[in-house]
Amino acid sequence: MKKNSALIGAWCVLLLSCSQNQKKDAKANDELRTVIAKYKPTGDTLKYVNSFLKKLDDKNTEIGTFINKYEYQIEDSCYKANKKLWDSLSFYQNETAQESFDSLFITPQMKKYREHFAINFDEYAIAREFLVSRNSTVKYLNKKYKLGLWDPTLDPVRKD
Repeated sequence: MKKNSALIGAWCVLLLSCSQNQKKDAKANDELRTVIAKYKPTGDTLKYVNSFLKKLDDKNTEIGTFINKYEYQIEDSCYKANKKLWDSLSFYQNETAQESFDSLFITPQMKKYREHFAINFDEYAIAREFLVSRNSTVKYLNKKYKLGLWDPTLDPVRKD
């Protein structure tokens, strides 16, 4: 009986360790990589997209989470805080004040978030442009993360 219990215990440990090894090999953005592979990017585009995704993978962050926080949440929270301030001061907010607010508050917060992942702006801009200008990647990002990105299939001139 002890021998059977020991064998069952060893079997469970083996199964558990095998399943954990498989999970370690999977990266946060592997699913997106399969969508991107269809386009066969080359040169600098390939370099920047791979570098961008690798940096997100290193922090175990999916691209949709990054884009959502970077492009929506940071800006929205800053605008809400700004609106409260301006409403409380009863000032009229003109374009100059808005530009100052963007450069003083929003841009540094976005830069800080990018730096958390060690992503420079050029790398992000090139990777983002590649991702949002391809039908399949936009559809994937919108479907999986509900980002509401512009769908290039709506443009009758641009085709994949």
